[in-house]
Amino acid sequence: MSNTPTIPPGSTPPVPPYWSNEDDWIVLIEFLHRDDEEDRARATEAIGHMLAFAQMTDTRMLALVGDAEADAYELLFSFSSPANKTEFLRLLHSNDATDCEDDEILIPPQAEIEAAQPIGRVLPEDVMRQVTVIATMLFGGESDTIQ
Repeated sequence: MSNTPTIPPGSTPPVPPYWSNEDDWIVLIEFLHRDDEEDRARATEAIGHMLAFAQMTDTRMLALVGDAEADAYELLFSFSSPANKTEFLRLLHSNDATDCEDDEILIPPQAEIEAAQPIGRVLPEDVMRQVTVIATMLFGGESDTIQ
């Protein structure tokens, strides 16, 4: 019998954690409350902006379910250069939807980095559709003054 892992029919092969050796990470927490449509829409908009900012700054964006009962999601960002990190943080702070306090920007432990997945595999499908639309609209314009 072979040691080669088999993938059940209809399954997606696991994504190897190519990013586990990247060393400049931050994590932000967003709550996607199922029972509060207004708050869910606000968080979805914020995540859409973050995805656009990640695309604009050559930043990897991954996610984890932080606390399923609290509808909390951890959004992890890995930067390709210090300049891109600075620009990402500038964009983050320049926007009302994404502005946060510096103490809300955390450093994820290595175990979370290794467990993280592409956002499309983690975020709820309805949220992911909206996030993609928002990011596409923002990134498509490639504006230096996103507000």
